Amino acid sequence: MSDEPAQELIDTLTSDLAPVEPIPSLRRVAGGVIALWLVVAAIGLLLMGVRPDLLAALSSPFGPGGIFAGLAAAGVGGLVAALALSVPGRESTARAGFVLASVGLAYAAGVGTFLFSQSPSLTTTTDWTADLRCLGISCAVGLLPAVGVVLFSARAQVFRPLALVVAAAAGAAALGAVTAQANCPANDARHLMLGHILAPGVGALVLSLPLLVALRRSRRS
Repeated sequence: MSDEPAQELIDTLTSDLAPVEPIPSLRRVAGGVIALWLVVAAIGLLLMGVRPDLLAALSSPFGPGGIFAGLAAAGVGGLVAALALSVPGRESTARAGFVLASVGLAYAAGVGTFLFSQSPSLTTTTDWTADLRCLGISCAVGLLPAVGVVLFSARAQVFRPLALVVAAAAGAAALGAVTAQANCPANDARHLMLGHILAPGVGALVLSLPLLVALRRSRRS
């Protein structure tokens, strides 16, 4: 019996297959995305300026420094979770990223709530334009890191695209909020809650749909 028909069938089935390209390790890609954020943040702070009391603010774990730390943890956790959702078999890494992001955001919100419960003078020193400005900075600074996650995911094997883009958008916006807070001198609780701690949620709402569209188009191409 000839093997030619079987070989022809195999050739037909495999004619459209492209060679498998190895993807970089998650650790390397995560480092690259964080480095991209640092570059964008540095450029932004060079243009906008750094708040004069930055070192003092960072030293207050139950004040602005706690919000810095919580947002940074939320940002790193969200981006790690998004990257891990691009690689089957890394579900435990994705869960760890989501836990880190949740704990970080909860801590930041707890600090904000604590500040809000203090003297009324801490709640009335800025207006809504300052909130919108800082939210805009958070989303703008977070855009390129989120796009970096999407570019990596387009080469990998995405199995939960919606969760991936939401995690990427929220995480990148959280890191953007860290940048905004390094520039913004306001310490009143209302502004910290609405203009900074709320940034990951706003980033998820604003950036998720464009990122999802970009991911699907990149995978088709």
